[in-house]
Amino acid sequence: MDSNSFATPAVPYSARPPSPPTIIIPAPALSSNSGPIKVVPSYANVDPGDLSEEHLEIITGGMREQTARDSTGSWNYHERRNAQPILDFLYLGPSNVARDRTWLRENGITMLLAVRDMRMAHARLMFVDAIAEELGIKAEHIDTAGHMGMIHALPEAVRKINNHLLDVYRHQAVAPSGQTATAAEGSMLINRQEFKQGKVLVFCETGNDRSPVVVIAYMMAVLGMSMVQACQFIHYRRFCVSLSEEVKYLLVTYEGLLEARRTVNQHAVAAPHASNGKRGADDMDKDDEPGSDACPRPGLAPFVDVKDIEMDL
Repeated sequence: MDSNSFATPAVPYSARPPSPPTIIIPAPALSSNSGPIKVVPSYANVDPGDLSEEHLEIITGGMREQTARDSTGSWNYHERRNAQPILDFLYLGPSNVARDRTWLRENGITMLLAVRDMRMAHARLMFVDAIAEELGIKAEHIDTAGHMGMIHALPEAVRKINNHLLDVYRHQAVAPSGQTATAAEGSMLINRQEFKQGKVLVFCETGNDRSPVVVIAYMMAVLGMSMVQACQFIHYRRFCVSLSEEVKYLLVTYEGLLEARRTVNQHAVAAPHASNGKRGADDMDKDDEPGSDACPRPGLAPFVDVKDIEMDL
């Protein structure tokens, strides 16, 4: 302490900039310690600009309820090397599982989605295309530049998963007799006894770092879960997942973007059916043009050339 100082700090402190507050993921509020977390897909929670109600029903297997039970008491250390089904059609695990041909066959995996750092992509690590080709399944990659670079990749990852699940459905569907093959998907016929829903394995090196971010983002976008709810759900299914504060803030940012887009697109869809006589933005742009029937006033430029004024004088 400075000999000329007449005060001493009461508590330790640092001169560095303050850190953002910690985001705490609370334990689920359940009626009992063993109660499951349940979520039922609903189109009201989906961005209509991304999915139609028909597509959501196909992807979720008829809006099937998804359940996660507390695995804290039964979890053991070796399970981190395995993959767990987070949803009926979405698995999460480490990269070694993506090379386990027997496991992939037994669990009916139809797509491998690797979430990699760009440096790993250049080194061709977690390159599973050969395995996918051997098994006749699809392989996709999401390459990002660090955690913060993932915010731009999350919408692409969600689209890749959804498009694959829809493709699996279309390949097994046939049009009713008398209709063309381009009939609406809702009218396509499916043999429920033989139908096999698509299943996606999302993985990174450990299954606890980048890949959980993609799965949480998917649950937020498709099931309408909040960031906290999705984190609680995924921890119940794969207890070893560890999310840094940087990742939590990334997901909070993504949640805000989802809510904003969902609100805008829901209003845009509802606007044509509104009965309050209000006009949409496109109508206002057209009707408010000078000289139109709705706006008979002459056009008025906000600025004019000084030389033109002098010539008029």
